[in-house]
Amino acid sequence: MQTFVSSALIVIAIGYIVTAAFLYLNQRKFLYFPQPGVLYTTEQTIEIQNGNITLRGWVVNEHNDDAIIYFGGNAERPEASLEDFKQLFSNHTVYMVNYRGYGESDGSPTETGLYDDAMAIYDHIAPNHNHIIIISRSLGTGVATYLATNRDIHKLILVEPYDCLANIAQSIYPIFPMQLMMKDRYDSAERAPRITVLTLIIKAENDEVIPASSTDNLTAQFSRITPQVATIPAATHNDIQSYTRYYLLIRDFVASTE
Repeated sequence: MQTFVSSALIVIAIGYIVTAAFLYLNQRKFLYFPQPGVLYTTEQTIEIQNGNITLRGWVVNEHNDDAIIYFGGNAERPEASLEDFKQLFSNHTVYMVNYRGYGESDGSPTETGLYDDAMAIYDHIAPNHNHIIIISRSLGTGVATYLATNRDIHKLILVEPYDCLANIAQSIYPIFPMQLMMKDRYDSAERAPRITVLTLIIKAENDEVIPASSTDNLTAQFSRITPQVATIPAATHNDIQSYTRYYLLIRDFVASTE
């Protein structure tokens, strides 16, 4: 019996180590879901160079004094929202640029890569605009909080944000030390106390991807400003953009003079 128990423990230990190694080595495949190609659109394209990486996307409502940069969700095609944003923000030039490795942008996504690209996009457009507002969703909220603490932005919108992706990974795989294993953490909670601009947080009532506790923990970390928080009733993580209230919230926040 003792030999059987010892053998069983060895098998369990090996299985644990093998699974942990698999998660560690393949974690970015579980984190990033770039969609191949792009949807057809006649809107103006834009290319932004960041070192040896070319980022490709679109710009609508060119030549306005104020601008919006949109950082989308993990598997989102930002061009699907071009027409909505074009109509909603006619007084703003809107930039929707695919992350590296997404759409027709070069490279492969990593946390540091996306941060660096966000800075490159901002620096490329900033000389042409008086104010820059950031609208972000899901994965993009981690990029947005980074930019908000490293560049001068006018307002910040976080749709379905999280405190830290390592915390979410830990809740999904509680028996593994995900806090130590995660390469790409996107720790917005750590940055929140340094954010000073007007901020709107939008939650989906039935978000099945980002736990409400994660969004609430992020909200609680803001100390220099008090974010506005709104919830879209009945919305889930992936259909929040189908609700009229979602667009009304971001439209009114962008237009507000506070």
